[in-house]
Amino acid sequence: MTSSIASDGIRPDTDLDPSIVRNMGMQNVDRKDYVFRTHEELSKLPDLLVESSVETPDVPVEPSSPVLTFPDGGRQAWLCVVGAFCAQFCSFGWLNTCGVFQEYYLQNQLKGYSVTTVSWISSLQTLILFMGCLIVGRLFDSYGPRYLVLVGTLLQVGGIMLTSICNTYGPILVCQGLVASMGAACVFNASVGSVSSWFKKKRARALGIMSSGSSLGGIIFPILIRRLTVQTTFGWTMRACGFLVLGLLIIANLTVTSNVTPRGKWIPLYPRDLWVHFNDLNYALLATAFSLAFVGFMLPFTYIVSNATFHGIDENLANYLVSCVNGASIFGRIIPAILADQVGQYNMNIIGITLAGVVTIALWIPATNTGSQVAYAVLYGFFSGTFVALIPACTAKISNIRDIGTRVGLMFFCLSLTSLAGVPIGGAIIGDATSQKRWNGMMAFAGAFLIIGGIMNWIARVKLVGPSLKAVC
Repeated sequence: MTSSIASDGIRPDTDLDPSIVRNMGMQNVDRKDYVFRTHEELSKLPDLLVESSVETPDVPVEPSSPVLTFPDGGRQAWLCVVGAFCAQFCSFGWLNTCGVFQEYYLQNQLKGYSVTTVSWISSLQTLILFMGCLIVGRLFDSYGPRYLVLVGTLLQVGGIMLTSICNTYGPILVCQGLVASMGAACVFNASVGSVSSWFKKKRARALGIMSSGSSLGGIIFPILIRRLTVQTTFGWTMRACGFLVLGLLIIANLTVTSNVTPRGKWIPLYPRDLWVHFNDLNYALLATAFSLAFVGFMLPFTYIVSNATFHGIDENLANYLVSCVNGASIFGRIIPAILADQVGQYNMNIIGITLAGVVTIALWIPATNTGSQVAYAVLYGFFSGTFVALIPACTAKISNIRDIGTRVGLMFFCLSLTSLAGVPIGGAIIGDATSQKRWNGMMAFAGAFLIIGGIMNWIARVKLVGPSLKAVC
């Protein structure tokens, strides 16, 4: 079969996964004959191609766009991974400290506030980090990562430094919850899109190594914060964190680059341009699965320290539980990601999400002593790390790499909405945090949504490649 469509667009054979092509019924079709450029051209294609919608060409591709190749390695590609590792350390790694800040604020500056009210600081951080990816993703596709990482550095460091002089709820909410998180959103999304552009066959592995930076940040920051708040003031603790972030983001500014030539101009972001991605049922199902899982995902990070102190565990030891979660998450992000390149990103992701929910219900609810709390922290850290590390890889699997910033950004935007709801709902279930029954209710709530997310992920996989357990997807 040959195509009458102009041959100056992006060839799907450069970034579509073979399993998707098989599912589209194109086994015997030379994919090099197909190019996607505009909605008008897409409408002329056979129905089997239109239904898949994997290219989602929401904007025209410039006629001069070269065929994209993926180096899958090399000095520049791996330097990008190093810089992205630093960016993840500072962005998502900083977000992983929400449990430590939650407990600290409740016992110090915000002692008179309820758990639910203080939890809005963590919720806003998560909301801005992920929701901001929607705009940042389009900026990445338009201009590349350079200016995004620079602006993100200024905003995040500035927000952390401003928080160091805040003593009341409103300023802390704005500086830490809003300003610093806007900067984190810039460096987070730019690093994900950049690494994805350099790798295809080793994409899950590269993204897993990159995302382990957030786990390491989730280890270092809580220990640093806990130690320094005892030895010095809250202000100098935040300044020390700010200088650490500044140093690492300088490395990110020097090394994070994209393999894709940016369009060089801003493409207006209209609602219809976003909705077209959900016309791809594969993308819509994946977004639904991740969004449901994220209702429960942040609850252990936010409340594990408070729950440990509720059971009488020493406060100093309880604060290390966040580090245990993030320490295990390093292995959960790297090892399964390496395996995912062989057994499939969807397959590994389903295992991670489902088991994260199972251990939350089976282990966290009965965990009333130090040993059981640590065991849960380690297991949840490992399985939740698998889940988070593979979100970009699963999204890239069904996407045109030139739209990767927009598609990943839109995915995290969806996650921000459910995550925003999840933490306050969990706080409302806990109430005044004096009832074991209420704590159990919050844990069951978190675990249930993680398991539901795993089930939806399986449905998305079945839609993509069918029900066969042997399919690598």
